[in-house]
Amino acid sequence: MRIKENPQHDCTCYSLILQEEVRKVFQYAFEVTEIKALLEKIKKESLALRGLFWREEEVKDRRQIINFFDARMQATVYYTLKNLEGYQQYRWKELVDEGEKKNDGVK
Repeated sequence: MRIKENPQHDCTCYSLILQEEVRKVFQYAFEVTEIKALLEKIKKESLALRGLFWREEEVKDRRQIINFFDARMQATVYYTLKNLEGYQQYRWKELVDEGEKKNDGVK
């Protein structure tokens, strides 16, 4: 084992190629550490944002509700049109006029 008399003199013991390789390894390790820290930060933020996004089950439930509401609206439109058609066939204007006369008499 060799005793180092001058610790400052260590860098001269290594060749320039070896020094460059060591520098690259340290640089790579530093970059990996930075990336890990960034990934941890992204993970924390994604967990915080998890509440903003719907799960697949929630999407299915909401889609069912929307489909049910849409079906009810289509049925409402259909029956409204049927009622209007019926009013047209049975002189709806006379029915409305009779209703207005009754309302005028109530006042």
